[in-house]
Amino acid sequence: MPRTIEQLAQEALDVQDACNLSGVAHGMARACVDLRDILGAERADEHPIMMLWADKIASLVGTQNLGDTRVGAAYRAVYAIVEAKEKEAQIQRII
Repeated sequence: MPRTIEQLAQEALDVQDACNLSGVAHGMARACVDLRDILGAERADEHPIMMLWADKIASLVGTQNLGDTRVGAAYRAVYAIVEAKEKEAQIQRII
């Protein structure tokens, strides 16, 4: 069963502390499949969630470009997805 966009966003944030390149690569492959199911291939490939996974891999192999503004924008977009889901959950608990 594919994960939701919110679950994929949270995982993309969580993986930023990882140090196992093999695990990150396998996780990215699984996330890519689920994101493609949700958005379609073209939109998934350029989605901020995939950018965060790719940025983490770049970090682990030493090729990360910290000056890329698109990566910063990707982080903000993914955080916004997670925050929106958390706010929705809080509202549901109140209701």
